[in-house]
Amino acid sequence: MSEENLTNADQPTEKKTSEVTSIAKDTDVQKAPTISVDAISETFDPSILQDKSLYELLEIAKELLVKTPKMASDQFSLIRRKFYEKYNTEKDQEYDAFKKQENDADTEFTFSKQHLIEQIRGIEEQIKQALKEEKDRIELEKKKNLELKKKLLVRLEEIVSQDETLETINEVKEIQKEWKAIRILPKESVNELWDKYNLLQNKFYDNHSINIELKELDRQKNLAYKIELTKKVEGLMDEKSIKRCFIMLNKYHEEYKNTGPVPKESNEPIWQAFKKASDAVHEAKQKIIEELENNKIENLKKKEILLEKAILINAVLARSPKEWSEKSKQFDDLFTEWKKIGPVPKSNKDAVWINFNGNRNDFFSQKKIFFNELNEQRNENLKAKETLCQQVEKLKSSTDWGSTAKKMIQIQAEWKKIGPVPDKYNQKIWKKFRAACDFFFDAKNKANAGKQELEGENLKKKEELIAQLQELASSETENKTAFQSLKKINATWRAIGFIPHKHLNRVNEAYDTASNAVYKKYSQQIEEQKATNLKEHYSEIINSSQGSQALEKEERNIQRKITSLNEEISSIETNMSFFAASKTADKMLKEFEQKINKTKKHIDRLKKELSTIKQVLRNNSKASQPDES
Repeated sequence: MSEENLTNADQPTEKKTSEVTSIAKDTDVQKAPTISVDAISETFDPSILQDKSLYELLEIAKELLVKTPKMASDQFSLIRRKFYEKYNTEKDQEYDAFKKQENDADTEFTFSKQHLIEQIRGIEEQIKQALKEEKDRIELEKKKNLELKKKLLVRLEEIVSQDETLETINEVKEIQKEWKAIRILPKESVNELWDKYNLLQNKFYDNHSINIELKELDRQKNLAYKIELTKKVEGLMDEKSIKRCFIMLNKYHEEYKNTGPVPKESNEPIWQAFKKASDAVHEAKQKIIEELENNKIENLKKKEILLEKAILINAVLARSPKEWSEKSKQFDDLFTEWKKIGPVPKSNKDAVWINFNGNRNDFFSQKKIFFNELNEQRNENLKAKETLCQQVEKLKSSTDWGSTAKKMIQIQAEWKKIGPVPDKYNQKIWKKFRAACDFFFDAKNKANAGKQELEGENLKKKEELIAQLQELASSETENKTAFQSLKKINATWRAIGFIPHKHLNRVNEAYDTASNAVYKKYSQQIEEQKATNLKEHYSEIINSSQGSQALEKEERNIQRKITSLNEEISSIETNMSFFAASKTADKMLKEFEQKINKTKKHIDRLKKELSTIKQVLRNNSKASQPDES
């Protein structure tokens, strides 16, 4: 029964006798707090629709068909508005793309998702039809209920006209039970029906002689039930849902009103207890509603703070995918926090959401433009990598190992310089490029398998020579013999072919270390031997035909070399002073010093050769002069 009907029915019927008046007060529900659940409807947060596609919006709309028609209609209006906004936006974007393409003059634009309009309209028609059917069903049910209650009144009127028996009492109870079970009625008939029903009930209990014990027992049962209803109302204080609380409170008031009379002395106390419990629940829940309104104001402040953060995030445009990703996460976090905050005052709801969502949409629109441009660049990178793939495909079967390997390495270097490609092509293009490169280098490795075996043998030979040098450096061999062994080992070393490249530096360093150890140990003897050999060499030259002229020419050449080397040292020293302020000065100065020391050693060797030549020339000049004695 509606709030208005319940209030109208609370008017007590006047009776002539005191007993009738007592029963009338008991059977009528007196003035109760006005309770309405219309304002406590199921809410539907439109923010969940924000990022949904047209197809997802259709699915949400379809799910409304299982809800009550009124609820479905209210929520569908929100979905329908969001659907047409997104539909028109995507249609405009597709039309802009259509205009940019080169199409025939007769080609007409057709939106690819136009068929979805028929689906959304179909759902709308189903909801409208459900509303109509629901309304027709309720009206039909009201008419049926009216006829049923009229029949019950006829039966009750017949019983009232008869003598009271145990059978008629039971039949009246059955009528009361059936009367309570029948709920909705045409509004205009409610009061008339209730007045007649109440009058007949009172006549039955007051105007007929009945068994006092049974009558009192029935009133006691009614009292017990009203006491139970009072306890149930008190229990609503613990009900968390405001909406359910008021629905149940209305239900208990309806049941209280439809419960039969109680003993006269208990009529007023039980009603006062029931009313007091109802008032307490109403007052307590009203305070909660006020607190919720205050919370809405606090929620508005929180959402305004999130709006300010959104404006700050949007104020500086991102410049890289990483920055866009970070800002996107910030917006997602803001949106997640937004959804956690409860409702705001109705007067501010639309404004704060439109501002927040507007900033969010602006951000993601700019992000879309950025990544569209980025995708264009990635497509260009894809074309460049496809070109390199074609090049290595042509080269992969070549057997010109050296030249082709250099080209392959050069192409690989170019590949690394090219930026990323679209994700869906990344693995595919890389696997294709890698497969061609691997094909060539695998073939090259197979072809060089014999060469590798030979290089391994050469490695063993050179390691054996290093061992011989190490043994020679630690032995007490005669200087001349050690020098001859060293020369023999050097000759053998030079005669050995290539070794594996990965061992090249290690083996050469070990050889140089061992060789230098031998030279260091026998340096003086070797230098003396070199000088002796050099003197013998120049003596042989001067004793040959035109020997003096050849030796003098060699002398001049050596002097020119010494002069040139001194000039080179002077130039290096000038460069050292010039580069002293450079960031890499330490490394460069060290290299200059090493070169100067190496050049000075070369000059020392040339000076020794020059001294030997001069000595040979002097000896020869003395030998050619006549003996004065």
